Amino acid sequence: MIELGVALVRGSGRSRMLLIATCTAVATALLLVAISILRLPERPAERLFNLVAEEGLRGGTAFATVLLVLPLLLLLYQVVRLGTATRERRLAALRVAGATPGEVRTLGALEVGIPVGAGAVAGLAVYALMRATIGGTPTGEPAMVTGGRPRIELVPTTVGPAWWQTLAIIAVVTGVGVLTGWRASRHVIVTPLGVIRRQALPPPRPWGLVLVGAAVLLGLVLFSPGMAEALNSLISYDAQTVVLLVAMLLAVLGMVSLAPWLAYQLGRWLGNRAASPVTLLAARQLVTDPRPSGRAAAAVGAIGLVAGGAGAIAAEVFVGPTGRGADPFFVGAFLLLGLALLVALVVTTGTLAVHAVESLLDRRRALASLVAAGAPPSVLHAAHRRAAVLVSLPLAAVGALLGAGALAWMGPGALPAILPGLLTTAVIVLLTWVATHVAAAVVRPWLTRATAPANLRTE
Repeated sequence: MIELGVALVRGSGRSRMLLIATCTAVATALLLVAISILRLPERPAERLFNLVAEEGLRGGTAFATVLLVLPLLLLLYQVVRLGTATRERRLAALRVAGATPGEVRTLGALEVGIPVGAGAVAGLAVYALMRATIGGTPTGEPAMVTGGRPRIELVPTTVGPAWWQTLAIIAVVTGVGVLTGWRASRHVIVTPLGVIRRQALPPPRPWGLVLVGAAVLLGLVLFSPGMAEALNSLISYDAQTVVLLVAMLLAVLGMVSLAPWLAYQLGRWLGNRAASPVTLLAARQLVTDPRPSGRAAAAVGAIGLVAGGAGAIAAEVFVGPTGRGADPFFVGAFLLLGLALLVALVVTTGTLAVHAVESLLDRRRALASLVAAGAPPSVLHAAHRRAAVLVSLPLAAVGALLGAGALAWMGPGALPAILPGLLTTAVIVLLTWVATHVAAAVVRPWLTRATAPANLRTE
């Protein structure tokens, strides 16, 4: 069984294995960094950036570090789905040859679990590299410099995860990969002909609204004047901080959960009003398979949510009634947050590109038929790009407006924070538009291959 699983891994392609291992390695390293930050003593014996050095800010910094894992997990999911139709045919052939449903699921888990496990172990090397490049300098040693300038010191070096915490992170990351591979083979469990007789899935439901509503309710409890005074007498400041972080997590997960439903609704609405073949093809793609399209762009909504809130907070910090002007601490903190959001957007661009490649691989016969019938390849390329734009831009705008509106309403300087929030929304939407076009340009060679006449043959 293990030998067959290794053979399936080799047959899935080196690029796919490398992408899976890379995603899990970086995710493992980020989780180890978050644990290291939380294990710092009250007064660290090293020089670190204020967001890490100050005890009251470490929880939020560790939480933000964990949130950076979300775009990586979405990218990992899309990479796992890469070539889904081909993988299902391969597993269905094993079912025809006599493999049991349990054996098929085990093989699917091994196919993904092996590179995920290797990536999780490689995450130790990534974590060590991060400590060497952006790690803190022990007190008493000269400050580290890079290119003549002080280095940004974000990762603790005097403390780190305990051995059991490291093993737990590796086990959890590997377990997530194994579970993903196990679920990927569910279509061929009931019958080996499941690839041919595929039952249509019900449309997505807006369950994410429950999470967003819970986040808004927690925000109201925390920031309403009357409730705030009551909470101060009931629970500590640290407990209120935990509740705030939980509210932020629920809002982010809610945006991610709403993405497939929003993609489906947009596809239906535009499909009935399409005035061009490009819009019609894009809308039909969203309606036919909204879940992968929504998940690929889900991180955009989370990025917009954080960016919108950060814009409102920045307005209050720098120009609000209690603003501190160009305080170096806050300037550095917001610049670091902006860099983290840009990195997350780059990862999301990769997710959109991988999803587009997956769609092209699984639909290459239909695309080749359209080209053979006279559809220009440029129209198909524009349709793929427009599908990504249609689902990504609304998520970015809604997320940014929600974050900016919530923080502007909760803060003392609500009106002054609205305009920066709108400006942040415009910037996020523009960057998302650029990201979708970059992703479409990257996958254009795969579109050319997918529309080749050779793909007209029945497989």
